Amino acid sequence: MQSSGIHFLEPFFETARTDPARPAVVDNGLVVGYGTLAAWVREVAGAVAPRTERPQPPVGVVVHHSARDVAALLGVLAAGRAYVPLEAGHPSARLESVLARLGVREAVATADTGWQPAVARTVRPRWAPAAEPPPAATVLHDSGVGPEDPAYVLFTSGSTGEPKGVVVPHRALAAVVPVLRDLYGIGPHSTVLHFHGAGGDTSLEEILPTLTGGATLVVDDAAREGFTQVAEDQEVTVAVLPTGFWHSLAGDLLQQGTGLPASLRTVVIGGEAVRADMLERWRRLGTGGVRLLNTYGSTETALVTHAVQLAGPGAPELPDSGGDLPIGLPLPHVGQRVADTGELYVSGPGLALGYHAAPEETAASFTEHGGTRWYRTGDLVSTVPGGGLVFRGRSDHQVKIRGHRVDLVDVEALVGSCEGVLEVAAARVDRAEHSTLAAFFVPLPDHDPGEVATGVRARLAGTAAPHLVPSLLVPVAELERTHTGKVDRNATRDRYLVTTGANR
Repeated sequence: MQSSGIHFLEPFFETARTDPARPAVVDNGLVVGYGTLAAWVREVAGAVAPRTERPQPPVGVVVHHSARDVAALLGVLAAGRAYVPLEAGHPSARLESVLARLGVREAVATADTGWQPAVARTVRPRWAPAAEPPPAATVLHDSGVGPEDPAYVLFTSGSTGEPKGVVVPHRALAAVVPVLRDLYGIGPHSTVLHFHGAGGDTSLEEILPTLTGGATLVVDDAAREGFTQVAEDQEVTVAVLPTGFWHSLAGDLLQQGTGLPASLRTVVIGGEAVRADMLERWRRLGTGGVRLLNTYGSTETALVTHAVQLAGPGAPELPDSGGDLPIGLPLPHVGQRVADTGELYVSGPGLALGYHAAPEETAASFTEHGGTRWYRTGDLVSTVPGGGLVFRGRSDHQVKIRGHRVDLVDVEALVGSCEGVLEVAAARVDRAEHSTLAAFFVPLPDHDPGEVATGVRARLAGTAAPHLVPSLLVPVAELERTHTGKVDRNATRDRYLVTTGANR
């Protein structure tokens, strides 16, 4: 079997061949060497090898955050197929909806999660240790996979109440992975924390640069509650963290008077705007030896498109941008332009193919200009000398909640469909160190507000993705409106809740 010539996984297989005992993944104390991980990848790749059908439907992968998830994702990619993550713990009705919409007929089970996908075939790898070093030849299938063939499908919030399936091709990963490996400084002596679950694309930001760089990936279930202890015990050198989590971490460390592990060299943050006061706290921790990178990107543009170093060795002097911190300059593989309206457009090989079975939405978001294909990010930006771009808001109703892109129209459609709800307005609420999602609803007459809220939570728990379920459900007498009669989400929020910080 041979590669199509564009495959970004070949460095991983080469490390497995030349140094099979090198630790590839440390999964809650269990060390999986490159040779064994490659054996797992080969088994998955062989089981989902492309058939004669074109185009190939995606392969479902039931993920629960483990070394087996990593092997399953790599196996599907190595076979030249596209994967769609099915997160254990998500409502089964939502997962089955994803399977049906994409026409998924086979899935890889990484663990016994108690949920059986309704597909024609479920692949259950043996997960056996490698019996011998992998062969010199790569395991990639000569399936005719090309740069434009899909690599994965992820569902994001849509403006119609229905999630959109973003289809990302192999050429996007081939373009961005070496760039991130260089940007994050990942090499054979690096240890990278696998913080994010495989249900989102940020997990690939950790997995692919690490394993194609000969480094070690650390999976530890205690990382969210005890980040510094895990990072110290595992001698983590690189960590990719949600900005909201980093905000909390900076505050906690300063309050406790503790520092960062000596091994840590680079912290990467992204997912929402960085607060200037938290950056100041970070600096007061004495973190001068740790690079702090702020990154920006969309699901439709494959992982990361912009970055800037905010602190640490070699950090540039940040420009005066009115208190807002920059999202940075475009990476080498990225083109950008800013429209007269301030909206950011992005081009380059990292762009998605579009939205699954949604040609009109694809045409609206992916446009042609000057002979180049561009993605309309919906983000409003301004330029600052030497600092690239600064985020100024959205042109639509989307917000970022702890790294997840959420369309408030989606949330309102979900809550509004529940029994006892007359009308609803959703909004982002900024707390001292993180953001949360709130829904303000007017109950129908003769309905108890508390019972309505309980019913909403029960229904959404069984049908909606967790990031679309409001943390706050607030019954109100009426919604605030503009002078034209439209619901004013922010005014409703500000009337009924006391908020802190800028709402972005």
